Amino acid sequence: MTLPGKRKQLHIFSPACPCCAEQWPDCFSGNMHGHILQLCVIQAVASFLHLEPKTATVLRGSEVHFNCSTDESWTVMTWLLGGRPILSISEVHGPLGTDDSVRTVNHSLSSVSVWELVLMNASFSPTVQELTCELLPTTLSRSTADLFVQEKGNVRILEGDLSVEEGMLVTFHCQALGWYPKPSVSWVVNASAVDRGDYNTSSLQDPGGFFTSTSVLELNAEASSAVECVASVSAAQQTSSVQLTVVAPQTTQDRTVVIAVMVSVCTIALLAALILVLLCCGKKRTKLSSENKFSSSSWTVNLRSERRSVADETRGKVNPGYNAEDVTSSGHGDLRNTADSPINIISPSRVPDIVIFSSQNQNMEDVFNLDCNGAKRTVRRVTTV
Repeated sequence: MTLPGKRKQLHIFSPACPCCAEQWPDCFSGNMHGHILQLCVIQAVASFLHLEPKTATVLRGSEVHFNCSTDESWTVMTWLLGGRPILSISEVHGPLGTDDSVRTVNHSLSSVSVWELVLMNASFSPTVQELTCELLPTTLSRSTADLFVQEKGNVRILEGDLSVEEGMLVTFHCQALGWYPKPSVSWVVNASAVDRGDYNTSSLQDPGGFFTSTSVLELNAEASSAVECVASVSAAQQTSSVQLTVVAPQTTQDRTVVIAVMVSVCTIALLAALILVLLCCGKKRTKLSSENKFSSSSWTVNLRSERRSVADETRGKVNPGYNAEDVTSSGHGDLRNTADSPINIISPSRVPDIVIFSSQNQNMEDVFNLDCNGAKRTVRRVTTV
């Protein structure tokens, strides 16, 4: 049978039970009421102290329940977690003090004390935590159980939804982050589990004790499928799923049409660019040619109008270096005497052969005023023989 608040089955009976001798067959057959049968069991067994369950595995933050049962006499029942007292219960007054992290429920009978401890928020520890139920002042009367708190992290498939051509080899990466202990990672495709030999999984543990596992699955795209990655520990599991869409591959004809269209578009664009460049170059050359012709014509006109000979400007009528006078035979002697006299030797101003005019309408007077302003005019007598 099972005692209140306990999960352990006791199958020990004795003729010393109150319902025995004459009623022993009925006791054994289980036809008596439950509370009478409990008394039979308690009297058949020596004093006991039980803490159940012996092992509890929960997720961090979850509630966890333990029952401590005894038929011994006691004054104070003390609960310890990891060696640290978390609750004390008086047999007379009940729980001593209050703590929001725990609560208690009394399931005791007249001859059996049964107290339930509820941890409201199980705290994480990378190691197994020992829970102890201890009776005072009884010496060495204690019972222990193991509390294993796990952590459920996150899981996701990195690639997300994919659309690929039929026959392609697709690779999926699944990452399970922040788990304790090391999670088990598996794959499911269209509700069918993938053989463990078809994917690889590796794990790393960070300084905080949490594990990160990465699994790689290579899948041949044959049909559209739902792909799931499942990460689990004993207390929980989590799933991430994506959709793989498989499309028919493009035919050679379709590819040829696409290539032809692309080549045509590129050719038209190239021709348009070439025509535009030629037009720009033609306009530039025409403009430069017009400017060169205008400049050459202007230079020729200016050169022709500025460079004139004295003979062209005076039309051979005026010789500024000639002074008319009567020539006689005796004049030769005068000329010679004059030439021999040092007093009469005067350096005349040089008469230019060519005069530059800015226009053809210059007055003839300019021809005679070739000397610098303010310079003394000298006259040279020349006799023509």
